[in-house]
Amino acid sequence: MQDFHHQMVPAMGMYTGYNAEGHRAIYDHISSILENEPASGDAQVPPALVFYEIRNILRPHFILGQIPDLLDCLAIVDTFRRYAVEASSVALSWQEYYMKELSSDPDITLLTERELKKVQDYVTNDERDRLHYILVTKNLCLLHVYYLMTAPESCMLAEHLNDYFPGCFPGYDTPSKLLFQHGLSRSEKQVMEETYQECKEWILDVTQWEEEREQEQGQLLVTLTAEEADAAFQQAFQEKFPPPYSQEELVSDLDDYLYIVEKMIRKLEDYFPSAKVLERLKRAV
Repeated sequence: MQDFHHQMVPAMGMYTGYNAEGHRAIYDHISSILENEPASGDAQVPPALVFYEIRNILRPHFILGQIPDLLDCLAIVDTFRRYAVEASSVALSWQEYYMKELSSDPDITLLTERELKKVQDYVTNDERDRLHYILVTKNLCLLHVYYLMTAPESCMLAEHLNDYFPGCFPGYDTPSKLLFQHGLSRSEKQVMEETYQECKEWILDVTQWEEEREQEQGQLLVTLTAEEADAAFQQAFQEKFPPPYSQEELVSDLDDYLYIVEKMIRKLEDYFPSAKVLERLKRAV
């Protein structure tokens, strides 16, 4: 971790303003760590790195072009959350079991009433928190489609549409590359299907508007340079089609979700420290 810290400080520039190159260097460095994590059952992607990578995309400015990367990171975070819920459910079962065995072994340590309430809440709120994640994911897909309509990489729109809505192009059966597509329930697939229909209608409206605009302003557009034409199109597009969601509200929703999962992980680690953590604590006493 020391090497990581030493690489990141000069990348950001300790005494200067925001450095876009440094910001990208941090993202690329963390991505390489995550991609090179061993796939063995004993290895686990460090949650702190994933949370950091997400926030590196969101701040200081939301990098809309990296929404596909953000979606994959969020899928990993939801995997952390689901594992935490599963662990909480197991803990509740053991709590119930040892409550009955307490008289036979007075050395048994049980969850306190406050701890028990927290763990119960993690299990109870599973569906609510999963829905929070699915809705944030859906909204990110729509915001990225909106961004691509005027972005330099607009030629990638069809590929991203297939990643967000697999099967949306008849005869094009390339699987989605995004992690969030794996393990969707029937109701969640329905949410994404409805989102696709909404997105499809919107794209048709944009296409029609573009055609009408070219007919109405054909002569004027011919006199403009490529840069001027692009600038005029972006301005007209933004006036005609506002973003589907406020970036600030979406970032706030993301922050809320990240806080829920981070707090869950932190509490469970406090309640159920690993054997290695216990060993370090014993050595420190």
